[in-house]
Amino acid sequence: MTARLYYDDSFLYEFDAQVSEIVSHPEGHPAVILVRTAFYPASGGQVFDKGWISQVDASPGSVQCAVIDVADRDDGAILHTLSDAASLARGMRVHGRIDAPRRLDHMQQHSGQHILSAAFIRLFDAPTVSFHMGDESCTIDLDTRTLSAEQVTAAERLAN
Repeated sequence: MTARLYYDDSFLYEFDAQVSEIVSHPEGHPAVILVRTAFYPASGGQVFDKGWISQVDASPGSVQCAVIDVADRDDGAILHTLSDAASLARGMRVHGRIDAPRRLDHMQQHSGQHILSAAFIRLFDAPTVSFHMGDESCTIDLDTRTLSAEQVTAAERLAN
């Protein structure tokens, strides 16, 4: 099981860990499981973190492995899919670095969605049934037959 550092500090963008396992991802990319991580996996409507993993105390100019996907495994481990893991080995000490602007953007979108969803419930008894967060936009789907521009404006005012 991977210790989840983001539960204690959602603003933790850098950390050191140890590689506990290297596996092959189903799509052909290498993946690693770390003893502990600050990388957030896709979950609960929030997308996964991206960033980099590199060897601790590596020589200047050493390769950083880009983290391109992060997912939960059924056994509680977190799988970090990498662009390349040639320089990593089991037991190696590594340094992880989260793409901080991306994480902050997703945290803000996710929090904003909860606030806006609460406004739609309070004002119009219209619960959110799904939520999508993307690089360019964020959408929510409401359980309601109709929604007027005036209702959207009222929910926005309450949320703000």
